[in-house]
Amino acid sequence: MLNLLKIVVLSSCITAFTAYAADTAALDKTNNRLTEISGVMQSINEELNSQRANIRSLKSRIDTDQKEDKAFRNTILRELRQLRRQNETLAYTLMKDKNKASSNNKEGTVSVKGSSSNSTPDGKMIFGEDEFIYVKEANAYIDARIDTGAAVSSISATDITEFERNGKKWYRFTLAANDRFIEMEAPHVRYSEIRQSSKDTVTKRPVVSLNIKIGDYSAASEFTLTDRSKMQYALLIGRTFIQDIAVVDVSRQHIFERENNVLVLLNRDAYNVAKDKGINPNAEFDKQNINESAGKIAYPADNGSNLGDDAEKALPPVIDKRNAANQEKK
Repeated sequence: MLNLLKIVVLSSCITAFTAYAADTAALDKTNNRLTEISGVMQSINEELNSQRANIRSLKSRIDTDQKEDKAFRNTILRELRQLRRQNETLAYTLMKDKNKASSNNKEGTVSVKGSSSNSTPDGKMIFGEDEFIYVKEANAYIDARIDTGAAVSSISATDITEFERNGKKWYRFTLAANDRFIEMEAPHVRYSEIRQSSKDTVTKRPVVSLNIKIGDYSAASEFTLTDRSKMQYALLIGRTFIQDIAVVDVSRQHIFERENNVLVLLNRDAYNVAKDKGINPNAEFDKQNINESAGKIAYPADNGSNLGDDAEKALPPVIDKRNAANQEKK
């Protein structure tokens, strides 16, 4: 009986040992597989690190090339500007000498860009502190303040109304200046956000496109619509229009001449001075455009009736009164 028990125990030990050996072999196989996978992953990581290093090297080279290219372009542009100034100076000197030599004959003088008092040697215009700017939509020259401190130009506008034209947003507004009220229309461009310095609020103002002209230069430029009726100037020209085309000489005013027989709107002080002296700066314009201008001035007739310049175009009651007076005289 004892021997049988030993045999059973021995058999169980052998079975357990066999199972343990099998598990150990499976575990060794798994460990070997994991070791192989770890080696592959390490190889992949090394390859990725190598690729990252190559990418960083390429990016550094590209950045360096871009900086060198930008520096090269800037150098070329500076040299070109310098050459242009030298050429203009040389041409101006040659033309001046030629004009002196031909002063005794009838040859015309040659105007060279850069030689004028209203332009710089590199061809930029010179604006004074104030300039008369022609605004096509108003059909008038407006005395404008040239302000390099303002980013966007602005024009005085009241009674602002939004409407649609050909599927696009437009604005109709009134320009009030010099006791005149000019209705204008312009296409919407965008909105400008104005932050009030005294308040922590932001005001959105419409920005429109207007066609303007100064001297021989004309362009479409952006203008913010804002009520400037209590300010000195109804028109303010900012950096958006000035940049790249002009410099400002604050010691000068009205460098560029304006055309005659075109409505002119002076700054508030200049207009008040003229008004106090009984001077109408647009007297000739009003006379020549009395029949075409809306809201025209009615000049007194000899008999004291306010008939305007053409009695036949007066209101019917006035005409009837005049006709009755004529009948009595007969």
